[in-house]
Amino acid sequence: MVKSLKLFMVLLCTACAKHEDKAGTDGKAGILYYASFKSLNKLNLQNGQVQSVLDIASLSHPERFDVSKDGTEILFYEESLNSSDVTFRIFDNNGQLLSSFRVGEYVSGIPRLSPDRSKLAFIWKPANTYPRQFIAIFSRTGQQVTSFENVSDYAWLPDGRLLMVAPGGFYLSDQQLARATKIADISSLPGEPSQLDISADGTQVLFVSNYHIWHMKTNGTGMRQLTSSPNREWYPSWMPDGKQFLFTLDWTGNCKEVRIADMAEDMIRIDPHSDAIAPRILLNGDRICASNRPVIK
Repeated sequence: MVKSLKLFMVLLCTACAKHEDKAGTDGKAGILYYASFKSLNKLNLQNGQVQSVLDIASLSHPERFDVSKDGTEILFYEESLNSSDVTFRIFDNNGQLLSSFRVGEYVSGIPRLSPDRSKLAFIWKPANTYPRQFIAIFSRTGQQVTSFENVSDYAWLPDGRLLMVAPGGFYLSDQQLARATKIADISSLPGEPSQLDISADGTQVLFVSNYHIWHMKTNGTGMRQLTSSPNREWYPSWMPDGKQFLFTLDWTGNCKEVRIADMAEDMIRIDPHSDAIAPRILLNGDRICASNRPVIK
């Protein structure tokens, strides 16, 4: 375990503006959380109701958020101008602050809440060990639990294990987060895996390699490219039934469209000008532009 730096508890309060509109969702189930330029929103894909949960325009990294597995809590972090002072904040799904803590040193990527909401993980680069990089696991009250070195990305399994990307492969931790075992080699991939998302039943993972979405089982088998287009398919997120997934398509330069696709055995070839294979999710007839990962719960 990497020795943790001194932590300071802070008290914060956030004002939440809420509004409701209608969306065209074709009857899909689940709640879609997405960050626009000014707010974090949640869209009910079944009844078409959309709500602004948090005003995030003033945050340093408004796109870096996570939603707990049960959809009850939202995690954000922001950092000071010199990136050496990072504050984590946990809200309920209506935007009320539940807890927060501050850690010194540099954080990158998207923080993630554990399935039971007792812990959170993030990529950490403490100054006293720089340039070494760790995935750090903390309690929600700000105490470091453990860490794994040289991890570039990760995702929680429903049973509390971590699937991690580290040099040379995918690694799977035990439930005690004491050790990790290599389960798959990544040397044949066109780019380092990132943006992992685990299915609700814990058996499948989506990830991005070289700007396209890939799929494999969480035991490391069955790795294959899932999507292809002339553009970038980013930030995959499983639908609750595991038969469909959301992702963002970055092709216009100013809008990462949120799209939905069916899982398929053959590669899904996406035409950015068409909705035939992977339709856009629309709000009042307009496409949704997500600044980062769309999260479905």
